[in-house]
Amino acid sequence: MSTQLWTSVDSASIVSGVWQERASNLGILEQSRLIPTKRGRGNLYVLVETVGSFPDHEQIQQRIIGIVREYYRTPGSITAGIRHAIKAANTYLFEENLNAPREQRGVAGVTCMVLKDQDAYVGQCGPAVLYHVGRARFQRLPKESTWLSSEILQDVDIRRHPPLGLRREIEPELFHLHVREADVFVLSSRSLARLASDEEIANAILDRGAHSVRANVENLARGQDLSLIVIEILPADQAPVSGGDERVYAQPLPSPQPSLWTKVSSGLRRLFVTSVDKEEGFEEEFDEQEEPGGPGLEIDLRGAAESAWHFLTGLGRQLAALLVRVLPDTDSGRRPRRAGKGKEMAAAQLNRRWLYAALVIPVLIIVLVAVTRFQHQRSLEAQFAELLGVAQEAIAAAESSPDRSTQRTLLTQAMGTLGQALELKPEAAELKAEQQTIQEWLDRIDYVYRIPYFIELQEFPDTETATAQLSRVVVHGIDVYVLDLGVGRVYKYLLNDTRDALQKLEGDPVLLRKGDQRDDVTVDELLDIAWVDAGGLRGTSNLLAVDTQGHVMMYDALLGLRPFPTADTSTWRNPVAAVGYFGRVYLLDPQANHVLRYVLTNEGYDGPPSNYFTAETDVALNNAVDVAIDGNVYILHSDGVISKYQEGSPVPFAQSNIDKPLQAPRCIFVTGFMDEGGYVYVADAGNQRIVQFSKAGEFIQQFRGRDAKHMTDLRGLFVDEEQKQLFLTDGSKLCLADLPD
Repeated sequence: MSTQLWTSVDSASIVSGVWQERASNLGILEQSRLIPTKRGRGNLYVLVETVGSFPDHEQIQQRIIGIVREYYRTPGSITAGIRHAIKAANTYLFEENLNAPREQRGVAGVTCMVLKDQDAYVGQCGPAVLYHVGRARFQRLPKESTWLSSEILQDVDIRRHPPLGLRREIEPELFHLHVREADVFVLSSRSLARLASDEEIANAILDRGAHSVRANVENLARGQDLSLIVIEILPADQAPVSGGDERVYAQPLPSPQPSLWTKVSSGLRRLFVTSVDKEEGFEEEFDEQEEPGGPGLEIDLRGAAESAWHFLTGLGRQLAALLVRVLPDTDSGRRPRRAGKGKEMAAAQLNRRWLYAALVIPVLIIVLVAVTRFQHQRSLEAQFAELLGVAQEAIAAAESSPDRSTQRTLLTQAMGTLGQALELKPEAAELKAEQQTIQEWLDRIDYVYRIPYFIELQEFPDTETATAQLSRVVVHGIDVYVLDLGVGRVYKYLLNDTRDALQKLEGDPVLLRKGDQRDDVTVDELLDIAWVDAGGLRGTSNLLAVDTQGHVMMYDALLGLRPFPTADTSTWRNPVAAVGYFGRVYLLDPQANHVLRYVLTNEGYDGPPSNYFTAETDVALNNAVDVAIDGNVYILHSDGVISKYQEGSPVPFAQSNIDKPLQAPRCIFVTGFMDEGGYVYVADAGNQRIVQFSKAGEFIQQFRGRDAKHMTDLRGLFVDEEQKQLFLTDGSKLCLADLPD
């Protein structure tokens, strides 16, 4: 027989540096300090954390705890009860948000734990954390959550870890733990995970009583907002006989049992009426910016649903009345009939009633189901027809508008509306064809060229300690050089005769790696690679590789890689990119706010570098990410701005006529000589596209994939306009695509 255990519980809450005597977000519902073994639903502990602009956070927290307390009334397993309670709390908060103004909405997280026998059952959702410490073991639930690792709300991945109140339907995370003597459980607000490491928290909890644990954790919080419940598990023989802290234990309240018709009608109402608005939500509250387009479509089918509900209610009450008349009376207080012939007549009448009931009930159920399905299908058809009408109106308005911006807005609205219609009828092929037509129209408006296919030339491997993360790609003839910043390597491959695949190499394709020894130089973290054409005193064209310690390596096909003398590298602050141009090397150093220009001498780049910019030029390079040169210098900034300079002085580059601004661009590439020909290309990672500009900054066109799986992590870009080829690095893959004629 297992030893019965008991609990020693303590709790604390600090808000704005002030101790709270009664914490509205904590719930401790113990039937007794002894953990139940066979009977009962166990002891329940709840911690709620609210986030957002609720007018009254305490009221929301108390209401959620009250709903979770309904766990005691839920039949079935403990895990099923916890799941049902959390989903019910989510439904409540979702409805509250729907009915509240935008500025008074919010979300919540919850941790529920039930102790019964020698088991702990845990349910969590949203911002929530629980620590379980025992002899030689420590664990945190959940192990991974962006609510715990993110410093700001915008970084939380609400799709992976949805909180309460954000969606109509959520699925909580459920855990089962084994309970032993001397175990300690800590339910905490998420601030504890950010204020202290797991090791610090484990040391604060291990081998300590509940009150000591609370004090230690409070010290870790250092006055920051914190809520926690500490439960220490002790054997029954250590339970206090008398005295000690008195606690009022919350007992589950008995609830009146609803009638049969109440159960049926409430279930039908939830199934039917709420189905028409289950897509309503407010996840856009957490988006950084709204998508372009017109106002969202609003269709109110609640009136139709309520009409159907009133019809079903009336029908149900008539059926209930009929059943009362048909089914036998079970009132035990009625006087018995006389024996003999009267008893036989009563038995015959009873049998007839049961026969009527057996015949009528299946028919009534069929009628109810048929009417419900009819009304539901009718409402769906009405919604589908209205969505289709709105989309067609937007398309017609776009056709009659001469303005490209207006056309874009209307067509984007039509695409979204057709998407809603497709959710109602996923098999509607004509809607998919209409969406394709609209997308092609939008592509023409936005000058989008859809790349038919991408050739994956090579996928680069991870190492035991690092993940592949490709950066620069340089192509010269059939030579292909790729920089992998993730694992610290430079690769060299050769294109085949048709330039659509890489040759199979017999040797190692790694040209240079971090840690290599070249003469007296040890290669450090790689920074960039650059191709330097012959020019000035340089009689050959070569690849240069630069590391973060200022070492410059020159590669020659015959001599291999060797250190190349470079002056004043100790003055580099934090360079991010290098580029070559006719024997010269330019180094972009945002932290130093300049572009260094090295000119080749007989010994190398051993002369002191000069600042490319003139003394009169006011530059701000703090967010610069890449540089390109064709005689003029082009600097790409992380916010999407492109700065152009001629002989050190700024010239305009407006990015005119582009449909949407660059977002998180990574690489810039330029072809041709100065303003005499060629184009400027940008790897626009945030929008999954390559953008082409004229040398004057006028938008020409953009290159996109046919689906969203391409260009998801753009890093490097090389354009060969003569061969009509586009090389790009996408995460760990080197890809090739054809340029249009």
